[in-house]
Amino acid sequence: MRTFLCFLISGFLLAPKIIAGATSLERLATAMIGSFTTAEQALADQDFRNITLHVSRIWSDRSDGRWLYLEQALTDAPEHPYRQFIYQCTAREDGDIDVHIFNLPDPIAATGAWKNPALIDKLSPTDCTLQQEGALIIQAHPDGTFTGKTAGRGGASELRGASYATTELSIGPQQIKVWDRGYNARGIQVWGSINSGYLFKKFE
Repeated sequence: MRTFLCFLISGFLLAPKIIAGATSLERLATAMIGSFTTAEQALADQDFRNITLHVSRIWSDRSDGRWLYLEQALTDAPEHPYRQFIYQCTAREDGDIDVHIFNLPDPIAATGAWKNPALIDKLSPTDCTLQQEGALIIQAHPDGTFTGKTAGRGGASELRGASYATTELSIGPQQIKVWDRGYNARGIQVWGSINSGYLFKKFE
């Protein structure tokens, strides 16, 4: 009887954390889904390009988290995206959210999947390649916003002599701020903005 009571009490103590995690997960997905642009930032600062980001929900029948498709392209070349990923977002018991990043087997074939999900409906996680480095940890805040960054040192990168890359995220109801930076083996930044990240504002 005592063992049962201890189990019951521990269950009640753990339940709010699980519920909070699930709520935060749904809030994150809702905030991220949509179409975003950096047009305003690019107009004000020539160091930033005019970029469009589309995020859509995919594989909604799966129970292992929220799955999102991300497609990013220069606004004047939407048919040639330069970044396409799949995010798997899962809630942790402490209320934070893990985001694992998958590469598509054929990104070109998936172009436009944010508006035509049939392009990737037949794919599954086993068809994609999990990035072994560069996973994100996202923290939910009481005001409804989220902040996150790459776990550990960051993901692998060879761009401009880099050895690894980091990402910092700030997510609100109507915007996503993404700050990507690459570093060489000595920890010196070799690419990415020095002072701030790209500010994507939702327009759809």
